[in-house]
This record gives sequence, structure tokens and C-alpha cells, in this order.
Amino acid sequence: MKRLLWFITAIWLCQPLWAQGGSITGVVRDGESGEALPGANVVVAGLKKGGSSDQKGEFAITNLAPGKYTLAVSFLGYKEFKTVVEVQAGATAALTVRLQPTALLGKEVTVVATRAVEGETPAAFSTLSGEQLRVRYYAQDIPAMLSELPSTTFYSESGSAVGYTYLSIRGFDQRRISVMINGIPQNDPEDHSVYWVDFPDFLANTEDIQVQRGAGSAFYGPPAIGGSVNIITSRFSPERSASVYTGYGSYNTYRLSAALNSGLLKDRYVVSGRISQVKSDGYRERSWVDFKSYFLGLAYFGEKSSARLHFYGGPIEDHLAYYGISKAAAQNRETRRQNPIAGDDEIENFNQPHLELIHTWQLGDRLLLNNALFGIRGYGFFDYDGSWAPLSYYRLTPQYGFEVQGDPETIYPERVLIRAYVDNKQAGWLPTLTYRHSRGEVVLGSELRLHRSLHWGRIQKGSDDLPPAVSGEYQGLDYIGTRRYYEYKGGKDVISPYLNANYRLNPKLALHGALQLVLQRYRLYDEKFLGTDFTVNYTFLNPRLGVNFTLTPQTSLFASYSRTSREPRLKNLYDAAEASTPLSWGAVIPQFSINPDGSYNFADPLVKPEKLHDVELGFGYGNPALKGNINLFYMDFKDEIVKQGQLDRFGQPVTGNAERTVHAGVELSGQAVLLNRWQIFGNLTFSQNELKRYTVYEDDAPLRLDGNPIAGFPDFLANARAQYQHAGFTASLSMQHVGKRYTDNFKNEDNTVDPYTVFHGTVAYDFGRWLPFPGLILQLHVQNIFDTLYITHGEGEEFFPAAERHFFVNARLGL
Repeated sequence: MKRLLWFITAIWLCQPLWAQGGSITGVVRDGESGEALPGANVVVAGLKKGGSSDQKGEFAITNLAPGKYTLAVSFLGYKEFKTVVEVQAGATAALTVRLQPTALLGKEVTVVATRAVEGETPAAFSTLSGEQLRVRYYAQDIPAMLSELPSTTFYSESGSAVGYTYLSIRGFDQRRISVMINGIPQNDPEDHSVYWVDFPDFLANTEDIQVQRGAGSAFYGPPAIGGSVNIITSRFSPERSASVYTGYGSYNTYRLSAALNSGLLKDRYVVSGRISQVKSDGYRERSWVDFKSYFLGLAYFGEKSSARLHFYGGPIEDHLAYYGISKAAAQNRETRRQNPIAGDDEIENFNQPHLELIHTWQLGDRLLLNNALFGIRGYGFFDYDGSWAPLSYYRLTPQYGFEVQGDPETIYPERVLIRAYVDNKQAGWLPTLTYRHSRGEVVLGSELRLHRSLHWGRIQKGSDDLPPAVSGEYQGLDYIGTRRYYEYKGGKDVISPYLNANYRLNPKLALHGALQLVLQRYRLYDEKFLGTDFTVNYTFLNPRLGVNFTLTPQTSLFASYSRTSREPRLKNLYDAAEASTPLSWGAVIPQFSINPDGSYNFADPLVKPEKLHDVELGFGYGNPALKGNINLFYMDFKDEIVKQGQLDRFGQPVTGNAERTVHAGVELSGQAVLLNRWQIFGNLTFSQNELKRYTVYEDDAPLRLDGNPIAGFPDFLANARAQYQHAGFTASLSMQHVGKRYTDNFKNEDNTVDPYTVFHGTVAYDFGRWLPFPGLILQLHVQNIFDTLYITHGEGEEFFPAAERHFFVNARLGL
């Protein structure tokens, strides 16, 4: 913290060295309807300085020397607007821009059903703008980019934020966060998780990211517990452009990318595309990644309708690094890069292409119909060591036709490499009808989704001491690489209609209400060997109520209440991939109650849905130079699904219900513009996360953990960033502090992630003012400036270290 104070002091001491500049602020509106136009391009001609209007249509251009400037504002489907603005030292020129529609009445498609609007939506949220993304992004994954937002943290298996990364909001992991791209749900229907590695270099095509905190912040998709993340892809520009990007940094990390935009074709169409590759050796040993990716977009703009077609994805390869190391090893500079997964052939190979069609049809002055159709297929494998398992685990026993001398539960082969394969297919339709009236709007929509999956495992490689097949399907044959020792199919069907309404009683008071009905059906079927087959239905009704009160044009208050229920993961009901686990280790069986005849009652799962009541209160203040927010939350759970203290085969926590838990806290955030060249951002979170009633069993004896802190939830978080911009030069310094948290629910002081504070810096220069084309931008990013040794995550006695000081240098050329 002393280092940050010295930095801020240096800022103030240097202020007299720079002359005061001025600013241009304003709002962009439709010239006919008066509606705000988010995403309009606003630039100062000749300087190539500007950005995009936000969700309220507002924009701000700072750090301008005194003088007259030509301001150009454009938006697809509207005539370009130009005006001359005079900027005075230390002053702000404010204006309202009204764009007139061209023959293209259909505006660019935007997905706003789950987007919050400042001063209107009764919710705690933060938005990373496109400009902020362009300054901060180099090659890191999305969770790392979001970690500066309030109550948000991340960790990386590789230690360097490239590869498998995990996001938490208010301490809730990403299985309990609803993630959407253009409003389309991205959480795995069976596992609930989001695998960010399946979106390599996606930030290169991102317009902005909004993170809402708290329950019920998504009207469809997986119900949000900790919050929701809504990513909006880049808007189609009417201007023709091309760009190339290259960068290299520590741990042999590099990123290469090329993008092309056609501009407006025949006054109706725009085509854009990108190809990329991100490679890294990773900070930890054998944590390399090789991510190839693509993004193809096609837009159509008609008289009263618009459509976007997106196709994106990319094959990925990486070495496995999902195991942590001891705390002592993670704190030692000589041993902290260890990766317990040592085999060169323990790798992953996966591909998940996404196809989405988003269509908007203006039915009248007040009615708007949106339809989103999507299809996702994720398929691939990971290979990992299996020498820890006896022959019985692979069903290499006389019962299945194999010649074994001795007890198969006690005989271990010298070398086995397991291949676990998955093939997920899902398709969905998201229709939305919006009715706008003089006092607000009503949105009626639904989610309809089908998901099917195939899972299997086999011995991909094996030593010579594996037993021969003497009968059955593989008699006399080499079964290595062909015979599956587990196989099953999964399915999930979702129908989820919702109603969302906003009504403004008067200019100061606005009401909000939403109701989501969730109808889900889990299914596991076609299980090889055991024949387990079950269907589980869930029905939830999730309401949300809120009120927003505008005190003054700069200040507002909100209050909201949400009730949210969410089903367990399929793995909580039955881990079919581990059903061959030796009985002496503990039987892996379906988690359902038992009928009197000894059969399973598949209508009565032992793991219950978690149910949450969430109350939020907030206050906000904002003007062009200063913004601040205070938010209070109280989250009361019944049957919260928490960590039980054990880890599964892949280093992930085994979970179960806690009878009652409570999460409560306060979040503070703010930003300020100083002398039109400096921007200061910061946020703090204080929280308490407590097990109110929770009992576990050790050696069949009950152990009450009432009053213990919940594993994985830090009690204090803080972020700060100072940024200076002038004449194409940008420099910023950021600080992140994460407080102490436990890695199990037993309040074991040895199993804690210690508090840490870490600093990062960026320096950039835009040569565009000196060049005849859009610009050449050079950037230097330095992470962990002071070379702090710190740990970002832990599960039980396993910990994940973060990288030491490292850098990345990149260049972007626009044509």
C-alpha cells in the first residue's frame, strides 16, 4: 500500500508540469425518437482520438489541448454528424448529438435484454468499455481482464493468466455465475462451468463487458447466483478497415492476429473476420498452451429488420496443469513452478465452434421482436496418467473376459494413459418481444434449449503388464486405444419463459419487476456396463423486484429483492465416469434415496437445489468528472452447494449442501478525471461469508461447522488504477489486493490463501498522428512489477502460485 501512496503523491507533485486541457462530453440520440444510441463512433477529426458511446448514449473525450476541433459522430444506419467544438483550458464542452436515420432504418442489432443501465436498473454492475479493453488487453484470458472490477477475482492454473483461468464474483465460482455472449448462455448445461479456453483471443472482438453482481441478474440461461457476465461482440463498422497484431512476452508467450472489415456493401451488408494464434509455455512447468481461433461475422441491415451471423471458435491444445502444489512449495521461488502432472503426453485437445444468428424486426413504433438462434458443439479429449488405479478400475477382470492372476483390486499396472472424451451438442432459440411505452417497457421472452452429450474413457496407452482378453468382444485382440471402460450419454432440456417490466411512475421514481419460470429435465442414459438410466425434473420460479429513485440528475438510490433457485450439477447426482472405483475406496453410486426394495428412487435426489434470497441496496453519484457507488448486499441461502473438503480426480472440490449460509457485505467503487489527463479508478469490498448450519461426517461421526467462514470467499478486496493520457501517450499503474481466505470449511489456519497486494503497469504510444493510415500502437505491459511471490488460489492442501514479474510487448497496425 505504501508503494501506491508514493505513486499517487508523485502524480500530484507533477501536476504543475502539465498545462490543463479540456474535455468534450455529450450524448448521442436518434434524431426522430430521441432514444439513446449506444455504440456510436465518436472521434475528433485529425487526432484519431475518441471512442464509443455507452449504454446511455453518453461519451467523453478528455485530455484535449485548448482550441477548436471537428467532432465526427457516426452510427450504422444514420447520417454522419460533424460539428466544430471549441475547447477551453480546464473546461468541459457538453453537447447533444441527434443523428438522422438514413434509408437503413434497421439499426444495428444489440442484445440488451439483460443489460443494466446506470441510474435506471436497480442492480449493482460495472462495465468495461471497448476503450478500456483495448488499453489493457494483450493476451490474457477474460477472467484476468475482469479481475479489476468490484468483488471480482481470478486464478490461473498456469500462473500467467493464459490457459485455464477461473473467475469468481463475490467469492462465488464460475459455475454459479451466468455467462452470456450477445445474450446467448455459455455455461455448460451439465457441469455449469464456463471454459474460457474455448474463447481464445475473444477480447479482440469484444465491444464491452458488463458484470452484474448478485442473484437474478440474468432473465434466462443458468440462474445467476453470484452474478452475471454479458459480453457484447464488436459492432459492425460502415468503414472499410484492416489490422494486424503481434506481441511477445515472458514464458515464450506470443499472440498473432489479423482482422478485416469490408465496410458497408450495397448499403446493406458488412462482413468482418479475424484469425489468431496465442501460444505460451506458461509460468509453471509443462503448462504450455497453443490456441488457434477465428471469428467470422456477417451483418444485414434492412428497412425494418437487421441480422447478425457469428461463427467463432478454434482448436486448442494444452498440457494439463490442474493440480496445485503444497503451500510451502508455492512460497519458495525455487519450487513454486512445479507441476505434479509430469508426463509429456498428458495433454488436452478440444474444439468448440459456435454459430449464432441474431435477428431484430421492428414491428411498429413500439414493438420490437428479437430472435437469437444458436448451435454449439464442443468435442475433444484429455489424456492423463492412470497408474494410480488398479485393474478393476478399468474393468480388466475375469468378469469382463480378462485373464488376471490375483485380486484385480490390488494389482496396479506399471503405466496407463487414460483418454477421457466428451462430445457436447446443444441448440437453442431465444425469442424476445419488447413493447415500449411512454413510461417504460415490457419484455416477454423465453429460452428453449436442447443439450445432448457423449462421454467415454479408455486406456489410450498401456504397459506390457496389462492382462490379455481371453473371452468376449476383445478376445485375442489388442484393446489398447479402442476398448472403453466407461461410456454414457447425458441430456438436458430447458424451457424458461420470463417477463421483465420497467415502469417509471414519475421522473424520479422507476419500478422494476421480473419473473422467470425454469423448467429443466436432466437425463443420464445408455450407460455401458451398469445400465443406469434416470430422468430428473426441476421447476423453479425466480422473481425479482426493484425500485430506482433519482434524487438529483447526479444521484440515485436503488433497492432490489431476488429469489433464485438453481439445480445441482449432473455430477452431483451421479459421477458415472468414476462408477468403477473400487468398493474399498468408497462406492461411487447414484446419489438418490433408496426404495424399500433396494432400488434407487430417481425422483428423490440427495443433493438438493440451492435456494437464495438476495437483498441489495445501492447509492450512486455521477458527473463527467466524478462517479461513485455504494452497494450493500445480504444473501441468505438454504442448501447452498459448498465445498465438502475433498477433491475429485481432477483437483476440483467435491460439493454438497449446507443447510443455511449467509453472505453479506458492502461494495464501494469510484472513478475520477483529474485535470482532463488523469483518470483514477478504484473499488473496495468488505464481506462476511458464514456457515450458519452445516454438519459433515468424519468416520461416521457428525462434525458441526456452524459459524465457520465458507471456503474460497475472501473477506476483503481492493483494486485501484491510475491512468495518464496525452497526445497519443498512455501510462497506467494498477493495484490489486485480495484478503485472506480459507481453502476448506474447517477453519484450518494451515489451509489458507494469504493476503497479497500486486501491481501491474502499462505504457503505450499511438503513432497515428504522425502516419497517413489509422495508426500504429506500441504497448508494454509489465505484470507483478515488484516481483511479489503470492498464491492466488487453493483447494484443501493444494495451492496455485501466480507468476513472478513478467512482461509483454505488442504492436497493432491499422490499415
